[in-house]
Amino acid sequence: MPFKPKNSKYYHYDFQIRGRRFYGSCGTKDFEEAKAVESQARVEAKSAPQAHGKFTLSEALGTYWTDICEQQSSARTAESQAKKILEVIPGSTRIDRLSNQDVMRFVRTRRAEVSNATVNRHLQFLARALRHMENFYGATISELNFKAAASKEPKERIRELTYDEQNRLFSYLREDLHPLVKFALMTGARQATILGLCWNDIKHEKNRIDFRLKGGGELKFPMNGEIRALISALPKSSQIEHRKYVFTYLTDDKENPERRRIRQNSHLFVDFRDALRKAEIEDFRFHDLRHTFATRMLRSTGNLKLVSRLLGHTSIETTMRYAHVLDADLADAMDDFSMFQNAESRNFSRSL
Repeated sequence: MPFKPKNSKYYHYDFQIRGRRFYGSCGTKDFEEAKAVESQARVEAKSAPQAHGKFTLSEALGTYWTDICEQQSSARTAESQAKKILEVIPGSTRIDRLSNQDVMRFVRTRRAEVSNATVNRHLQFLARALRHMENFYGATISELNFKAAASKEPKERIRELTYDEQNRLFSYLREDLHPLVKFALMTGARQATILGLCWNDIKHEKNRIDFRLKGGGELKFPMNGEIRALISALPKSSQIEHRKYVFTYLTDDKENPERRRIRQNSHLFVDFRDALRKAEIEDFRFHDLRHTFATRMLRSTGNLKLVSRLLGHTSIETTMRYAHVLDADLADAMDDFSMFQNAESRNFSRSL
């Protein structure tokens, strides 16, 4: 029956159907009208996806994006992934009727346009969305073999920026991108993490930065003097929409330039690639700044576990791709080591 909550002048309804709760305002002060509103709400609820767990693909992807992705720094990437899925698989398809044939058709279609790694990330997004609907909305989902559908990816190469290349890059890079690239080299953070960084993530009193990681995790990253100096020198945007973000750029308006947030897939990264081309730096991407941080830190410390923590890896096996740095150091150490050279020198000196 309709009821009036405390501090509300309107009647409300609150009922359950098949374990799913439906509640809201009746929008009226009249009890009889409220009963009619509640009755209509019950009729609509019986056919609602929440009641029977039968969601369409479009509803599933949209719900997952709103619940999980919208507030993450990678929200635009997630939105793009959802759109690509719906370009191949109709959004009206019920997720309990999705088949492995649908998944393979998506893989075949997308593989003709993008890399295997990109296709696999789209599959992972779809799988996460379906699990979310099952776990939180009681949705019925099909048993899909995403593992079998995934494409084999080439082993990720490790590209490290040399110090000579680094100097050339900054000599050609536009000035307002210098802080962004320097910060990436100083921290090894991913592009999405850096671009989503807000001023309230900088904890000066605790001498750390709270990074929001891919997948919703968090990393408390310690600041050294170099990082503190860079952040302290950064100008803030005066625009309400952009002022909370740490990394901004100046618009090309000569009369009234503004500072705006740097976004993923921005035209600014075309400028970054142009700087690489002018500096004659080949086979290098923004993500390779992360590789550069990792290899330099590992070479400096020799501590694989420490580097794994700083990169925000959940497993040290992921960090093992950088072990070649330690292998090189071991080879250098062996080149400089001899078990008998010192002994022979001592024997020679005694014979004198």
